[in-house]
Amino acid sequence: MTDVERTAVRVISLRAADDRRATFANFAADTSFPWSFFDARTAIAPPLHYDESNARRVHGRTLTGGELGSYASHVAAWEWLLDSPYRQLIVFEDDVVADWPLISQLGRMDFSAIGIDYMRLFTKIPVRWRRLRSPFLDRYHHLIRITSFALGTQAYLITRPGAQRLLKHAPQIECPIDAYMDKYWKHGVPNLALYPFPVFERFDSSTIGEARFEKRPIPAADRVALFSRRLRERFAMVRNALGLDPGGIERTLLRTLLRKLP
Repeated sequence: MTDVERTAVRVISLRAADDRRATFANFAADTSFPWSFFDARTAIAPPLHYDESNARRVHGRTLTGGELGSYASHVAAWEWLLDSPYRQLIVFEDDVVADWPLISQLGRMDFSAIGIDYMRLFTKIPVRWRRLRSPFLDRYHHLIRITSFALGTQAYLITRPGAQRLLKHAPQIECPIDAYMDKYWKHGVPNLALYPFPVFERFDSSTIGEARFEKRPIPAADRVALFSRRLRERFAMVRNALGLDPGGIERTLLRTLLRKLP
């Protein structure tokens, strides 16, 4: 299998976003690694299901139309991977600038073979993390495991097994897609990242919109359920940070990395 056959690069972008597409293409003009746009979804469709009350109890608020469209877009990209002949997929959103020589190097690697099924290439916020492999790829890059919410879906690599596991728990929409992807204790996919990141986000307005950050009151019963859920998630993150992984995910991952990486 050639490098091109192993890895696809798809850039999620609204079909009508001509300016953003042109800007992305301009920054990618020098790469020979093939990539293409992936039309973003604007609404959810079966098997995805969304309930506002459930979102308030899990995430503390309802989701906007843009967030639901983003959720559907990434799910559709994972489904596309499983229907394709590719082994892994690099997903970009159209507001990033990529280090294409490094992206090409990632595309030549078989990540499932070294036990990595999901690897972030960017995060929106500072995170807590643990070093798994240093150096990784070269002297100046490192493989880390994120132990807190990182947020953002601007850039990541996912394999076919990783997509299958994320899709298994994705139909019931409880939170934005980036928060869902961070919840490794829910879907069992470790939240890994390459550092330093090989992409950065351009300063531009979000196509999802800023209305999602407005504070809205929620019913008392939903607040109680939300408090209970956040306590459980906080415990899961602390347990992760301390390496107390009851599912053995971290132990298995470390054994695989030590055995298969040079």
